[in-house]
Amino acid sequence: MKNIFLKRLIFPLILTTVIGMFLYTSCKKEETECEAVITAKYLSDTNIIVPDASIILEKNDVYVDGKTNASGQFRHVFDLEAILDVNAYIDTSSFDTIIWELEGKTVIRLRPGETVYRTVFMID
Repeated sequence: MKNIFLKRLIFPLILTTVIGMFLYTSCKKEETECEAVITAKYLSDTNIIVPDASIILEKNDVYVDGKTNASGQFRHVFDLEAILDVNAYIDTSSFDTIIWELEGKTVIRLRPGETVYRTVFMID
């Protein structure tokens, strides 16, 4: 009698525990991708964005360059976290006017699994 009682009570309990271990175990992978969003603005009027500015993100062996879109933003996804220098410049000259080159610098720290926003202010 005791043996039958133990089999009926213990076996389902052990089976439930083993199944629960597999169901509640997670194989979630840590996110290591980091997205950088750089916005270029004028320092003289911080409400005005700068489209088509050249953006360079660099540090040691990391080098990424591109241009800002019509919203004044440049986006790039990195595989690992890093601290990068951000350089921005734009040549506003035309053939018959004085050459003006605007540039700006800042630093961005990328964090795993996050989108980091940074504004670079353009100074002449």
